[in-house]
Amino acid sequence: MHIPFCKSRCSYCDFVSYTDFSHVESYFNCLNKEIEMWSKLLGKQKIDTVYIGGGTPSDVPIEYISKLLKNVEKRFHLVDPEITVEINPNFSRFADLKNLGINRLSIGLQAADDTVLKAVSRRHSVYDFRKAYEGASAYFDNVNIDFIIGLPQESRQTITRNLELVEQYRPKHVSVYILEIHTENAIVSQIDQDNTAIHHEIFVNELERLGYERYEISNFSLPGYRCKHNLKYWHNDDYVGIGVSAGGHVKSKRYVNVSNLHRYIEMINSGEFAFEYFHENSSFEELRETLFMSLRLCDGVEIRRLKKLSPKMNVYRLIEMFPGQLIFDRNRLKISKSGMDFSCTLLSEIIDKDTLLRVTGGE
Repeated sequence: MHIPFCKSRCSYCDFVSYTDFSHVESYFNCLNKEIEMWSKLLGKQKIDTVYIGGGTPSDVPIEYISKLLKNVEKRFHLVDPEITVEINPNFSRFADLKNLGINRLSIGLQAADDTVLKAVSRRHSVYDFRKAYEGASAYFDNVNIDFIIGLPQESRQTITRNLELVEQYRPKHVSVYILEIHTENAIVSQIDQDNTAIHHEIFVNELERLGYERYEISNFSLPGYRCKHNLKYWHNDDYVGIGVSAGGHVKSKRYVNVSNLHRYIEMINSGEFAFEYFHENSSFEELRETLFMSLRLCDGVEIRRLKKLSPKMNVYRLIEMFPGQLIFDRNRLKISKSGMDFSCTLLSEIIDKDTLLRVTGGE
């Protein structure tokens, strides 16, 4: 469920978000209507993960979040769910979140250095984060910390501070993203790609030394704390996305909602789904998506799943096309550790239509 409101906008942000809160109530009314629309279409399905992301969900009145979760519980059958909400480090109402049934938090720190935070217009300090994390720890065992590598003012010293903070608090989950800017932005000229790669390698190696398992390209966890919700994306399983610009995958249907807030409200209020994109995938398209998502995981993907989507698929030939980067391990196809360093380019080459046609016999 996407909550696209933020009290301020960070200079690196490319996500759909709004600093105008005048439409919060009408937007949440539409979120609840969309939940009802999906429940009518799908029936009272079993749901085992809920993720409330943003934007900044913690910037809106908590009563709206409460109503959303009650509606999900009413319309679907929750089964021992992992329920995550994203928060900013200036949040403090942790007892209230716990009382809503939320059992996992994701805190957007991005960097453990105030100079870096100010450079990208983050409205919190490292002190704010420490206060929030310590407050959250009284109520939540399962907490993720988000970091971004490649921000302005970053240095070896600031990376060391990130790692010192992780070592001090030992959160159950850590996400480490490399800064990506897809639009014209003044911050682009400040990105040093070479240093970013070095800093990322240091971060990854030190997290593993601290006992964190790199189970996905950008995600690390202590044993037993992989994010169940995000695993659904990477396994290309079924999930429903609710709200502006949210996407979903239901059986072989792939969709993305409109990114314009007013258009979303207008469409939902008229009783129609707010699709901007809707497509029924062929088996070949499902294969491409499954490879692209599942190979992000260190566990890779089961060969039998690929064979189910494409019975003629020659996995060995695919591995031969990417020597040293793709491996066959215990009936699973995986990206090697060295291949992880070039995963973005590698994944694009693997799912290239011509490449897959060569290994599937033209299916």
